[in-house]
Amino acid sequence: MFKGKSKGKRDEHNDDYEPLIEGELALRCLSYMDHPHDLTYNALIRECGTIGNSNLRVNFYIPPSIGRTVYQPYEGKGSISMDRTLQEICTRGRRIDSIIARLHVKDKQRTNLAILIDNSLQMTSDWQSDKLGQVVKPEKAPHILAKIAAVSILESLGRDADEIDIITFDDDAQGPFNQWQLPPKDLFKMRAGGLSRLDHALAKLLQLEWEARPGNRILFILGGGLPYTGTNVVIDDIEVQVNVLYYLNRILRQGVKATYIPFFTNDKLGDERVGGFSARSLANKMRQLGVAVNEIDSESSLSMGLRNNFREMMIGPKKAMPMFEV
Repeated sequence: MFKGKSKGKRDEHNDDYEPLIEGELALRCLSYMDHPHDLTYNALIRECGTIGNSNLRVNFYIPPSIGRTVYQPYEGKGSISMDRTLQEICTRGRRIDSIIARLHVKDKQRTNLAILIDNSLQMTSDWQSDKLGQVVKPEKAPHILAKIAAVSILESLGRDADEIDIITFDDDAQGPFNQWQLPPKDLFKMRAGGLSRLDHALAKLLQLEWEARPGNRILFILGGGLPYTGTNVVIDDIEVQVNVLYYLNRILRQGVKATYIPFFTNDKLGDERVGGFSARSLANKMRQLGVAVNEIDSESSLSMGLRNNFREMMIGPKKAMPMFEV
């Protein structure tokens, strides 16, 4: 008589691969912050990997590298270059290494990935509740969505990147960390607090001369908080915000592909003005500089929001055709 699979093993398998419904990913992330568990972590990683691999495919937008011709001593590869071989024999004599091969090769460009994550108090539900005077659910906080987006990027683009730099910022910038120094487990557990000093994070990238590294340089800024000093001095707040735009302009002039993803889960807070800008007007100013900007307002729009930001970043900003009068 044939024996079927034991019930215990089947239940265990189903638990490991339980699909998540819409809205449950943020709840799982919130639950993992308070009660870390391997099953919760595995579900988070699986869903983040699905989001990233479905929407962030770098080979969709980067053209293939241009080939070049290489000449080297013949070792059975390529075709023999008669001109180069005759030159070598005339100058060095009839030697085995005077036979020159011609090869057509393609160089793989290096990919440098940088992710700046806003870890400020403005990204929390507590701060939003105080500002709005009403209760905001913790799973609706921009901080939760930013962490899910960061892990989705690491689980897709991060696996093909040659070098990864992760910087978190609040009152100051922490990092840069690589994917082993700040693994997804620590990212999910991260708690927010302090001011949103994006200028410090960009300044740290410039200090590292990250924008001058060879190869493709891809910059993700996951935020939504408005940079300001918190001293109630308007001139100081304006200086911080202008520095953000100045640093971004310096980075873009080096050929860096950059995207800013603001998580505006509440429209009322995005238009509140402090210093010279509101959070939304500062994002619009970044767009004018050439940064790809598309807002994400909920978990349901996270997948398409990442896809639209990444696509716009890789193909470049849209430019209007000049008008000619006949």
